[in-house]
Amino acid sequence: MNPDLEKLLEIQGFDKKISDLENELKRIDEKENRIIDVVDIKKAQIADANAELEELKKDLSLKEELLADTLETLKKLEVKLNSVSNEKQLQAVNTEIDIAKTNKTVLEEKIEAVKEEIEQKEKGLKELQERYDQLLKTLDEFREKFNKRREEIDKEIKDIEVAKNELLPTINKAVLSKYERINKWAKGTAIVPSRKEACYGCFMKLTPQVVALLKDTDEIVYCPNCGRMLYLDDESQE
Repeated sequence: MNPDLEKLLEIQGFDKKISDLENELKRIDEKENRIIDVVDIKKAQIADANAELEELKKDLSLKEELLADTLETLKKLEVKLNSVSNEKQLQAVNTEIDIAKTNKTVLEEKIEAVKEEIEQKEKGLKELQERYDQLLKTLDEFREKFNKRREEIDKEIKDIEVAKNELLPTINKAVLSKYERINKWAKGTAIVPSRKEACYGCFMKLTPQVVALLKDTDEIVYCPNCGRMLYLDDESQE
């Protein structure tokens, strides 16, 4: 095999490892972001539940004030009832008392209903908060693992880049330039094996002339169909 091609195969291996590690970093970021999204959703649900709870408490306070006013009215009407002087006034006061008692009953029922709703809302809010706290704990645990792996990946990439940069100056500049141009669109498959007289980049059949060059020369051979650099793998040589 051509010495430059052999080195370029090593470079391609380095590039593939770097690409795999970078993709792993992306997957880590995506996984972390998914957990953060769930945490944010739960946080928003807690905020909404708190806002609803505050509204219920305001409504309860208002109804309790109305009930207090109604009870005060009833007291005044009972005092007034003792001071009426005729039947007509008696009927009028009794009517007012009946209305006040009805209002009292309605308000008491509404207050009980609001209290039950508040109790349910507080229970739900407590459960939401517990799930939120657990999610935060999970996020912290994952972040610790993620950050540790990120550091490992960064070190691996730097080590690979050091080895790659040591090798690059030893390769013919024209050949390296050609490889880099092909790799821009080939994405890690700029150099591929030839097997059974076919290019394993585009899987097209190679001409007899190209096959002969691969077998009989030390030249760098390019696929006439896709332009990738070719080499004979061990199976084809056998």
